[in-house]
Amino acid sequence: MQTAPLRQSSSATRGRRARRAVTAALAAAALLGAWAAADTGRADDSRSAATPAAHGRVKTEYGTPQRLGDGTIRVYSQRRGSRPLTLGYTFSAAALRNLPKEGDGKICYDVNGDGTVDRATECVDEVAMALDLPEGFRGHVGGPFTWAQLTWDPHGHPPEAYSVPHFDFHFYMQDEAAVRRIRTGPCAGLMNCDDLKTARKPVPERYMPDRYMDMGAVVPQMGNHLMDMDSPEMHGKPFTQTFMYGAYDSRITFYEPMIAKSWIEGLAHGRAGGCAPVNRPKAWAVSGWYPTTYCMDYRRDTRQYTVSLSGFTHREATP
Repeated sequence: MQTAPLRQSSSATRGRRARRAVTAALAAAALLGAWAAADTGRADDSRSAATPAAHGRVKTEYGTPQRLGDGTIRVYSQRRGSRPLTLGYTFSAAALRNLPKEGDGKICYDVNGDGTVDRATECVDEVAMALDLPEGFRGHVGGPFTWAQLTWDPHGHPPEAYSVPHFDFHFYMQDEAAVRRIRTGPCAGLMNCDDLKTARKPVPERYMPDRYMDMGAVVPQMGNHLMDMDSPEMHGKPFTQTFMYGAYDSRITFYEPMIAKSWIEGLAHGRAGGCAPVNRPKAWAVSGWYPTTYCMDYRRDTRQYTVSLSGFTHREATP
């Protein structure tokens, strides 16, 4: 006769125990949540104290866009306060369509003195455009980079390894007016002979990255190009991308990712983007923020390519 009451008592007991267990579990979860929140706060405080540049939001800013192909290109930057995070070019997928098939004929010299200019032999076969850096970058970060120049080479250029259509993404440290004063003339590369000698003055060893060499690739209104002798194209491989340094009058004057057009286009067709290290010198002639990597990417949602310098580190000048 006690079976039913015993069953009711057991059921009630189990119900009370279950409710207590749920209550305890909720309390424990709330407590753990509070601990987690407290821990997160402490961790954030620790990171902020260790990395002052983490204060403030990341600002993405843009320079003036210019027409390229069927699209546009401009320089962009990302920074926290005065600390740069990224400086690069961003351009639409349409910018790679209907690009000029020949150079713009702006840099020429009448080598044979016949009074006319042969576009095929007496002009630099390129299309160049100067681009301004974002105002926020110029105003808050400062140097060493002060302006940019994109060069489109529809047929490539010497040496033979680079005879494929490609882009030169220049980031200049030399004043633009000084660059424009690098003259044309009858010497190699349509260079003024005196300016060619100035361009090829050796950069002091401490400012030269290891394994970079002067191969005589001097261009008017641009400067000398120092080439990475470890790049695959220097060892018989097809050219895809490389990183060059520019020089003039014994000084490093620009940084330059040089990338084949086909390699950039591949980013929109499954090739992964990413970053590669910049081979750096032992010392710097000018104090400022310098990159440790260069990167490229493609964003499908906006159909925008980016080619950029990143991983900036501040370096003090070493005389």
